[in-house]
Amino acid sequence: MSSSAFLVRVHGSIDREQPPANHDVARPCQARFITGMEETAGSTGRTALVTGAAGGIGQSICEALAAAGMAVAVHYHTHAEAAGSLADRLRGQGVQAVAYGADVTNPDAARDLVRRVDDGLGGIDILVNNAGITVGGLNVADTETDAWLHMVDVNLNSVFYLCRAAIPLLQARGGGHIVNVSSNIVNSLPGGSSAYAATKSALVAFTKVLSKEVARDNIRVNALSPGLIAAGMGQGAMDRRDPAVLERFIDTIPLGRPGEAQEIASVVAFLVSDAASYLTGQNLTVNGGDRTESYQ
Repeated sequence: MSSSAFLVRVHGSIDREQPPANHDVARPCQARFITGMEETAGSTGRTALVTGAAGGIGQSICEALAAAGMAVAVHYHTHAEAAGSLADRLRGQGVQAVAYGADVTNPDAARDLVRRVDDGLGGIDILVNNAGITVGGLNVADTETDAWLHMVDVNLNSVFYLCRAAIPLLQARGGGHIVNVSSNIVNSLPGGSSAYAATKSALVAFTKVLSKEVARDNIRVNALSPGLIAAGMGQGAMDRRDPAVLERFIDTIPLGRPGEAQEIASVVAFLVSDAASYLTGQNLTVNGGDRTESYQ
């Protein structure tokens, strides 16, 4: 999930191929996204583990990193068929790619996932913690304990488990990169988002602290906070919204449209490239300029 806009559940759908009337929509430019070798210098021969990679933003991240010459470990929890299909397609393009299933909310399973990727693909240079969930429209008083704890497990604990397991491998290889996918929710903080906002805000703080701990090991750690993205859970949330409500929300975005998954993936490809060699401990907000503080 990548935007606080997703947290209010209302019914209805909108055809995103047709922008609302009177919108001055800034469409994605026709230039290719940052996936070519010129922009991602130093990426060839590296191996990346991407969690939550069976669809949506995770799938696009895998595609972008593969296009930059990296071997890719496509992680999934329940969507084995989709992850396997993505890995097959990447291999068909001449890229080393393998799908790995694991419940990363379990510390032993997370450690085993890192070990399997290390053994199967010959190491890990890049960890992209993309897996995440949300539960929308719940005030604190209405949030069940199990729902709160599950969100903490997926959005925060899994990142801790995977980073803890991967860091010794990155240190042994002389450095590497970690990217944690947060959310624009950390900027907007609307009511009804306590569990999601708390976990994603904590993830940014975790990123900043970890970056200081491993900087001298040549490991760069950054976070990325997407806004409204028309892919995966984001598209599903858009489809559930009343068209008029969605139109009003999109109207608050200066670029006048939702983002595309590739636009997030291109930023990830940049962050793990040599072009970002002096960038660590940062949270990059990629949200079309959105500064709205409430989507209620």
